[in-house]
Amino acid sequence: MNESSVSRKGQPVLAAIDGGATKTIVRLALPDGTILGEGRGGSANIASDIHLACASVKTGFGHALLSAGLSPDDVSSGAVHIFAGAGMAGAEVGDNARRFTVLFDDFAGLEVRTDAYTSCIGAHNGADGAVVAVGTGSFGYAIRGSDIRRVGGWGFPQSDEGSGAWIGLEAARHMLNVQDQRLPESGLSSQLRNYLIVTGHDPLTWSIGATATQFASLAPVVVGAARAGEPTAADILKRAGEDVEKLVNTLMSQDEFCRLPLCLLGGLAPIIMPFLPGSVSDRLVASQGTAVDGAMKLALRAYEKTV
Repeated sequence: MNESSVSRKGQPVLAAIDGGATKTIVRLALPDGTILGEGRGGSANIASDIHLACASVKTGFGHALLSAGLSPDDVSSGAVHIFAGAGMAGAEVGDNARRFTVLFDDFAGLEVRTDAYTSCIGAHNGADGAVVAVGTGSFGYAIRGSDIRRVGGWGFPQSDEGSGAWIGLEAARHMLNVQDQRLPESGLSSQLRNYLIVTGHDPLTWSIGATATQFASLAPVVVGAARAGEPTAADILKRAGEDVEKLVNTLMSQDEFCRLPLCLLGGLAPIIMPFLPGSVSDRLVASQGTAVDGAMKLALRAYEKTV
């Protein structure tokens, strides 16, 4: 950041917070869109651990301040006024959004929504639209005016079908079934077993207590095997594609949402795309932005309430 970017006491600075299950991104900008800096923190699901989420956001915010040439003293002294927008995993549960907000009473303004919401408004540049995200987890989300529709995303393993975590779980199940001789040995089972051994794990006990993120770490093994023509891995990805198709069809089934533009988001989106039918892939449009961009729009709303 150059010295003139924050030029007066009480300078408004926008903070976009993207708090997800695996990482947190905080980006600082001026209201005119000038990017000042960015920082990262750890996982931030306010439904499962609001205090860990708060710590992750504050870590990312501290790194973003440093990147921008600012310090926490600039905030506490009033040299800058922070107007934040936060897309947080778990924000839709109970009064989590309110509880999270009160932990940041040094901010001049804070708008909190779910990370699904910020993903959607980021992907469609603030316009009405729908998204299906396929990463560690999966969900569908659509916005039309004041109406919102959500499908899936209720957590792993009870939901998140077709996601990286689901793919890893299916692969682990297959490997254990092979171990029991309920299924014949396969290329996928041997590759997965070898991968776990090389990474220092016992293949037979690794999955006990494993998190969604840990199961999702197996997805690249499945993808690599499928690309090499391994049939069991290819079948898992085919079934993942079918689950994502169901997400899309359910999300877009109601009249008020069926004509919305649709984006496929997440790290697994390009992997799943070939397994989607034309009825889904033909309606997809390119994303215009990220969840961080969506959070920045929330931050701008928080600021505009004061001017």
